[in-house]
Amino acid sequence: MTPEKDTYVEIKRLSSDNEYFINVFKRVEKLLSVVFYVLSHTETNKNDFDTVSYIKDTAFTVHEASLSVLRLPANNATSGLEEFQHELTCLLSTLKVGEAAGLIPKNIGVLMYEQIDLAQRYIANHFLVSRTRGIELAVEQMLHEKPPVKKIADGNQSRPTLQSGTHTRKKPVRIPSGDISSDAYFVYSQLTDRAERIKTVLEAKPNATIRDIADIITDVSEKTIQRELNSLIEKGQVKRDGERRWSRYSVMK
Repeated sequence: MTPEKDTYVEIKRLSSDNEYFINVFKRVEKLLSVVFYVLSHTETNKNDFDTVSYIKDTAFTVHEASLSVLRLPANNATSGLEEFQHELTCLLSTLKVGEAAGLIPKNIGVLMYEQIDLAQRYIANHFLVSRTRGIELAVEQMLHEKPPVKKIADGNQSRPTLQSGTHTRKKPVRIPSGDISSDAYFVYSQLTDRAERIKTVLEAKPNATIRDIADIITDVSEKTIQRELNSLIEKGQVKRDGERRWSRYSVMK
């Protein structure tokens, strides 16, 4: 009787996922370093002690969660990443409290919030896609649904009739102003026209940079986005404020 050979199964952990390591782990690590650096160089009094301690405790909790997530298998890390997102949200709220208390400079706070948002968005778009898949399928069904055709006595077909739950034509997909969440991303990414997708992003987030747009529309390069923006500017549909890398774009009203 021939003995069975051992079967080896390779389990890839998030620690070996280079994209996750760079876009989430290292980003959060640098963010936490800045938090502790700022707190250590901010003048405080006795009344600020509890707030500073609370911010530090929250930052340590995020660091522990970040390290724990690295041990998870990349193909089955949903629950751990959701918990990590929760801790990042707690840190964001805590930093805003610190800013209100005068412990976090406003300009530095803005940079911190941006880094948290980028980490959250990367996790949502690359690892928690299934949570928004239902929205994507619903929109796809709505856009491609054909109206019923009513037949008349002579066998010819009349024009389509609108009935409950049907649509006679595709409706433009729009998202609430200011909503750049992952759910919104899956909704308006159904738009196939690149220029319309860019305009939709600008409607949701006015005064956006090319980097802001590229963080949401991830299937094209920043150079391509720049060319589309230049074309929209020539058509009078988009305006640009500032020059070169400081340029910000908005939809013309």
